[in-house]
Amino acid sequence: MKEIFDNYLENAFGQREQAKFKFIQFEQNYKKYFPVNREAKVLDIGIGRGEMLESVKRWGYRNYLGVDISPSIINFCKSLGYNCELVEDTTKWLLIHQNSFEAITLLDVLEHIPKNSTVEFLNALYGALTPGGTLIIQTPNLQCPDGLLHRYNDFTHEFGYTEHSLQQVLLTAGFKDIKFAGFEEYILDNYKKYIGKLLRSIYWKYVSFTRKITNNLTPEILNPVFYAVVRK
Repeated sequence: MKEIFDNYLENAFGQREQAKFKFIQFEQNYKKYFPVNREAKVLDIGIGRGEMLESVKRWGYRNYLGVDISPSIINFCKSLGYNCELVEDTTKWLLIHQNSFEAITLLDVLEHIPKNSTVEFLNALYGALTPGGTLIIQTPNLQCPDGLLHRYNDFTHEFGYTEHSLQQVLLTAGFKDIKFAGFEEYILDNYKKYIGKLLRSIYWKYVSFTRKITNNLTPEILNPVFYAVVRK
């Protein structure tokens, strides 16, 4: 995997520009979970093209940091002026930064962690949070109708999660205050998006109905991506 992660910017994203629509989506989904104090220390793990780093800067947080294992990702984000750092082993890095961060974001990262390392990684995240700190974990939703599209879209994905399986590992790592939500991608700024969201809700009702008549699991969150908000 190292060969892929060394040049992850090029082989995962394909172009050297940020996905600007994410700024609005992150504000809609995540801003409300961040500390009121703009001096709070905030950490983003697995920074991609820096969209979350840009978001926290726009929200007024000054003590932010991003870490990533990919040199190409770090070089790109540093070229944009973000405070970020290359780490060789994220778990070990977290273990030497215990009780340091009031908010940590882990967006589209956990699915890259091998199963046998997941609980250890989450334990390190738990330790890196200050008491009462918040961890946001975003990951593909394997309980959605087309979850496998996200699960296998990236060769470096090691595992896929549902609400139940993610709760299992979070509880094992010591977290108790856990809430789940679907990542809302629709920004309702024109009528086409209103119609799209309406049609989506009808489709999800159909999916839930078919699962009930086959006596299958019927989770409520069917968004392609979902997230957990976890407090220490």
